[in-house]
Amino acid sequence: MKTHEFIFSNQVKHRLARHLALWIVFSTYFFIVNFFPRNANDLVASKTFVEAFEKMIYIPVSIFSVYVSIYFLLPRFVLKGKYVTFFILFVSLCFINLGSAFLITKLFSPFIQKLSFQQLPRQIMVFQPIIYGLGLGLVASGCAIIIKLIKIRHLKHKENERLQQQKITTELQTIKTNIHPHFLSDALQNISDLIHNRSALAPQLILKLSDLLSFILYESEEELIPLEQELQMMRDYLELEKNFYGSRIVIHVKEQGDATGKTIAPLILLSLVQNCCEQCLISLQQKLNIDIETEAADKKFIFRLSCNGYYENINGVPHQNTGLNQSLRRIQAIYSGKHQLETHSENGCFSLLVVLESEVIPADAIKRIEVNPFYEFA
Repeated sequence: MKTHEFIFSNQVKHRLARHLALWIVFSTYFFIVNFFPRNANDLVASKTFVEAFEKMIYIPVSIFSVYVSIYFLLPRFVLKGKYVTFFILFVSLCFINLGSAFLITKLFSPFIQKLSFQQLPRQIMVFQPIIYGLGLGLVASGCAIIIKLIKIRHLKHKENERLQQQKITTELQTIKTNIHPHFLSDALQNISDLIHNRSALAPQLILKLSDLLSFILYESEEELIPLEQELQMMRDYLELEKNFYGSRIVIHVKEQGDATGKTIAPLILLSLVQNCCEQCLISLQQKLNIDIETEAADKKFIFRLSCNGYYENINGVPHQNTGLNQSLRRIQAIYSGKHQLETHSENGCFSLLVVLESEVIPADAIKRIEVNPFYEFA
């Protein structure tokens, strides 16, 4: 049985095993605490063991108190924020525990004591019920509630992680959908024109488009991919845009550092560049200048992008680049606490800074890609 299943599974066999183990541990602890040998001879004397076992008659009080607390008081009052009602009922439970302990003492004293209940010393007749009924029941219930709250919090955290991962996966699929229609339509139309004009560029662009779409559809399913591969896909995308738009777009790409062995979440850079280009090429008259700098440092990756012609208003109506915002939210979700994002837009000029903590993977687990430190598609 796996530890996680033993602790968190709701299967009947796991729950029974979990509760049985809990009370075996509790009973063992209870016995050890009440085992008071006065000297070395008491360690082997049966009387010492009998006195410790006799006090175990109060364990049912703790069992009752624990289950009332975690299956009635906790879900109905604590988790719903009804703290005053919980406090009143919890105090009432303590009095019930105390009364139960007195009743157990009265019922079992004839079997374990030579004296009648009325003749019992005050230590047994009064203080034992208070200590083992009220005190022990209170401590057991309090510990059980705390453990249950920790477990609930852990399960909620795991559920939030699952939902967050599901959200990231959904957003990744949406990013793929956003990249496909507009860019693919333009790419096919431009390639069709090149083929019609018998351009020597057509076969090369078809191969680049095929590699790009293969990457978007299939290879980006991984949680992390080689940084070199993501950079190569970004360069292929920019080269395709340059060939399609010609003099309308001027691209400068500068790469520094060694990306070898580093990883990144798929489509991070490609989606950022694609959404910026799409936003900037809305106007047919606008000439786009886009500058990109990447730096693969020791333990982080830095990406800078700046461009002109970034339209915040189209025909006087405010326009939000939902694709870019979605890409930025995805970065925040994947690299939570391990990223830095800065955006600035003014007078049609847009700049973006992304800093990610990069990870290293084994060299034999990645495909080697030749990296040119400087590209310029003017």
